[in-house]
Amino acid sequence: MECHHKTSLLTVRNLTVKFDGIVALDDVSFDVEEGQIVGLIGPNGAGKTTLFNCLSRLYTPHRGEILFEGRSILSMAPHRIARLGIGRTFQNLALFHTMTVLQNILVGMHNRTRSGFLSNALRLPWVAREERMIQEVAWELIFFLDLDTVAHHPAIGLPYGTLKRVELARALAGRPKLLLLDEPAGGLNHEEVVALADLIRSIRDNWRITLLLVEHHMNLVMGISDKVVVLDFGRKIAEGSPGEIQRNPEVIRAYLGS
Repeated sequence: MECHHKTSLLTVRNLTVKFDGIVALDDVSFDVEEGQIVGLIGPNGAGKTTLFNCLSRLYTPHRGEILFEGRSILSMAPHRIARLGIGRTFQNLALFHTMTVLQNILVGMHNRTRSGFLSNALRLPWVAREERMIQEVAWELIFFLDLDTVAHHPAIGLPYGTLKRVELARALAGRPKLLLLDEPAGGLNHEEVVALADLIRSIRDNWRITLLLVEHHMNLVMGISDKVVVLDFGRKIAEGSPGEIQRNPEVIRAYLGS
């Protein structure tokens, strides 16, 4: 019988982060396998955002290791992380308000393109080819995320749920292998959360992207995750399938304080 062992795309090992002597993350380890949707949950102040900021290289841990495709990312500058294939959305939308939806998405592709100032000035033939390709991918994302009716509308003035999709499109425009979603359901209504669940699944299935999400919305996390990792006061207290996590006494205690 063949054994199909999935490879770890992301490996977090013994991650420890301190701020002014206070431990924000305490010896946290887990893996994200290729093609998985992994939910990262925990009460406020559990260390979820700190962990995301380590993965984006905004913070450097005091101890521990982060491997992406088997390579350490801790010596890399933040701008190199996107080139490696790690994309991210933010809790507070980081969009350019005066730019159109299309322009915002095109911004997300700059890390994938090779044309510099000089070749643009010289109008080398491959620059035009590359621009055509970029436009094609951008429009593919626009249709995929149902943004075609607002593609030429400035971001400012669009509904919040729409802006969340624009940010998702921009993150996808960089063609990441791993997408970090920071509170994707924050500020969305019930219908939008249901649509988001389908969207996250189809990003994984259609674009072959692995996803790690930090989320407070329990129904969303439990409904879409292959695996859930639970942090509490900076420590990992549980890891397993949604069913295992929902039955875990330590998780129940962390959330209900019993």
